[in-house]
This record gives sequence, structure tokens and C-alpha cells, in this order.
Amino acid sequence: MELRTLRYFLAVAREENMTEAANVLHVTQPTLSRQIADLERELGVELFERTNRSCVLTSDGMRLRQRAEEIVSLVEQTESELADWELGIAGNIRIGAGETQSMRLVLDTFAELRRDHPGVTVELYTGNADAVEERLERGLLDFALLLEPVNVEKYEWIRMSEVDRAGVVVAVSGPWGDLDVLTPADVAQMPLLLSSRTSNRALDLAAWSSGALTIDDLNVVGHFDLIGNASHLVRSGAACAVGIGSLLQVDESSDLRFIPFEPPLAIASYLVWKKYRLRSRACEEFLNRLNGA
Repeated sequence: MELRTLRYFLAVAREENMTEAANVLHVTQPTLSRQIADLERELGVELFERTNRSCVLTSDGMRLRQRAEEIVSLVEQTESELADWELGIAGNIRIGAGETQSMRLVLDTFAELRRDHPGVTVELYTGNADAVEERLERGLLDFALLLEPVNVEKYEWIRMSEVDRAGVVVAVSGPWGDLDVLTPADVAQMPLLLSSRTSNRALDLAAWSSGALTIDDLNVVGHFDLIGNASHLVRSGAACAVGIGSLLQVDESSDLRFIPFEPPLAIASYLVWKKYRLRSRACEEFLNRLNGA
């Protein structure tokens, strides 16, 4: 299986049309069709369902697409990193993160680096911790910014200086909009949206409430990945979203309000990266500056 063939396959998957993909690749349509047919014979599976007008991925094709994207991305990143050593401090830094105010320090550090080295670029990926950590493990990110709990033994890491305070985002017009803090008794009465993160001990409400709350005591309406979309349901009054402060633009004119837990629940964040992995000069300089921030 050649890298060129994988790139051909990905072009057809994106365009969903053999002729259009051939135009993008600057090859003839018969040449491209033959390459895809050879790939299917080599793998022993059908990758596309073909009609006169389109080529749609089969289930086997979808699986290959994910792997092909990883392979091509890793090859391109390796080529870029090797070139960076010749060019100096330049190239792409790939950072994944959940929603945390510590991202401001990370991006301020990148901005400072780019002012001194204009050849440095950034690729940002936003998702919940499960999705971000998966991409880091697959080699598609250089760094991941994760809220605790984080198994730092797996990684090299920096503990960020800022911490986030946990609480609940509510509608101002709702029954909890006038509260300054939320106690376990308040939370037990609220219709809640919780993070979909698999490892969610950081917002373990049973531990926070010293056992006063269990999952059976909570009125869980649903789960969410990122607070931005969840906020629309909060505005409707149908639910309140458990999360951390400083993520939404909430001010006196807003129809939403963040109310912290009492007793306070603080959550730290960590910038992590894989052990024993060759880093580009741009990534090395980024880490040096972040350590000194």
C-alpha cells in the first residue's frame, strides 16, 4: 500500500466523485479508477459504493479513511519536523484542549513565540478530554490541555498555574438565577446537564457533597461535550449545565449566569505530551517559554 494510493483514496472519499477527485489530483479519471480498483484488490474489500454520479464509502471504506488520514498526517508532520531542523524555529504546533481558562496562557505563549518566529503556525483542536486524549495517543496532536483527573504517569506534563472553579450555568430568569452559590441541597433540585467525559471524577458531586449526593439523587436531563451548544438548552430553562466558570461570555446583560459550588470545588489543568517523542524545534521553544511563563 503506497502513500500516493492512500492520498488518491482520500481524495475520492472527500469529493465522492471519481472525476472531480481526478481533477483535484491532476490525474486522469481512468488512472485514478485503476488505482482505487488495485487498492480494493490488494485489501480484498470494496471501499466505495459506485453509481454513475457518486462514490460513497462502504463501512470498510470508512474504517480505512480514518487510518489513512492518520497515516498521511503523521507522514506530513514527520516531513515538516525534519525540515524545521534545517529552517530553524518554524512549522506547525498542534494543540488540543477542552474548555478551560488555562488555554489563554497557552495561546498567549504561542502568540509570543510567533512574534519572534513568524514561521511558526498553530493548529487548534477543541473537544472533550476523551476526544483530545485519543488524538494525542494517535499522534495527531503535539500537546493536549486536559482538566484533572489526568493520568500524568503516561505523559510528560506541566501543571498550569490557573485553576478553574466548578459550578453550574443557569438561566437568569430561572429559579436559581438569584443565588450567589450552590449547595448540595440546591443541586439536588436542579435539572442537570453533565459532561459526557468518561472519566469525570473532577466533577464527582458525591465527593464534593461529602456523600450527601449520589447519582440517584440527581435529576440528570442529559450530557454534553462543549458548553457552547449546551447553553442553548440552559437558556430555554429546561436544564442547568454543570461545568467550570469563565467559559461563556456571561455579564450583567447576559441571560445566563455561572454560579459556583459551595463548598468551592477547584479543578486544575495540565498540558501533557507523549513521552519519548521527537519534538520539532518550534515545539521545544514553545515548551521552554511556557515553563518560564
